[in-house]
Amino acid sequence: MINPLQETTDKSDCASGNVRAGALAARAAHCIGATSDNTDASDTNHTVDTPRTVIRGESPSEERKKSQAALTDWLNVSFPFHPENTNPLKFFKSFSEVTNFRFGGMTDQERGLQGWKKSFRFDHGCVMFAYGGQNDTAFLSLPGEGCSFISDWQSFATFLRDELQSKITRWDGAVDDFNGLHSVDQAVELYISGGFKQGGRNPNPKQHGNWITHDDLGRTFEVGKRKNGKLIRIYEKGKQLGDPSSPWVRWEVELHAKDRIIPWDVLLHPGEYVAGAYPCMSWVSERAFRIHTIKEQDRISYERLKQVASTAYGALFNVMLQREGSAERVVALLKKQAIPKRLAFSDHYLRIQGGSSDEL
Repeated sequence: MINPLQETTDKSDCASGNVRAGALAARAAHCIGATSDNTDASDTNHTVDTPRTVIRGESPSEERKKSQAALTDWLNVSFPFHPENTNPLKFFKSFSEVTNFRFGGMTDQERGLQGWKKSFRFDHGCVMFAYGGQNDTAFLSLPGEGCSFISDWQSFATFLRDELQSKITRWDGAVDDFNGLHSVDQAVELYISGGFKQGGRNPNPKQHGNWITHDDLGRTFEVGKRKNGKLIRIYEKGKQLGDPSSPWVRWEVELHAKDRIIPWDVLLHPGEYVAGAYPCMSWVSERAFRIHTIKEQDRISYERLKQVASTAYGALFNVMLQREGSAERVVALLKKQAIPKRLAFSDHYLRIQGGSSDEL
């Protein structure tokens, strides 16, 4: 395992790059077009032959308003990597510095990943790094948990683009509707009325979950296909997490670098790209705060675990109270110095934030 505290290096100058100018240039010239798997075949394709036209918002003023109305919820990049000339430790050091060492150490998985021969997993955030083969490239994947720990997207985008010379192969942008004003049923109605049409045609839809009698597990409505490089998922997030009464709905756009170039600007202004992905997404405008999402996820998961514990062991706790004589004695017998897996991410994140209500 590689530990970020065992080695020290000089501070990198990656924060000095001008992401904005380069990103806007890419944005004017190329396209983003647009359940989760880690990668797909597009992650291994380091060149794009025919980029499409960029999808923008309604107007410059409207775009600025929508800029922070969504969160980056998944990011895959690939970049040139020659192991004989590039030490994985060098990547680890520079990556750890630009992310303020929030991901901890990096452990060799002793297996490949999606066609790359060697893979490593970071301690926190489910972040994966892989290299070996694939036309001398490396792969870096940050799922939603990993994206949550990025506090400075400008510096991180500059590092990926300028220092690693990478390209984005997958990007997900998410909007959380905690009040359920834009439901999965409304998404179906929008689909029927042509709200997801691309180039004059409706992409293929797909439904998951119980759409007949509606259970507590939640439903998902998908439009588009991953193999085509662009899809959107609308699902009942609160119910998925275990709260049958939660109105929380998530709208999640997933883009892949298949016949399109995903510009770096998506990392700085994700709301614009989610709002511009489909005609029916113009409602996306309110600023998104990641900590709100994680606190709600933590609350639902905690309440769900309490219900599970009560159902499975409530009767035993009652007997233990009678036999042990006090709640303190029962707690002492049962308590473990550990955190349930379901709460591990949110607990770690909120401890890092120190209870702050600021956006990360």
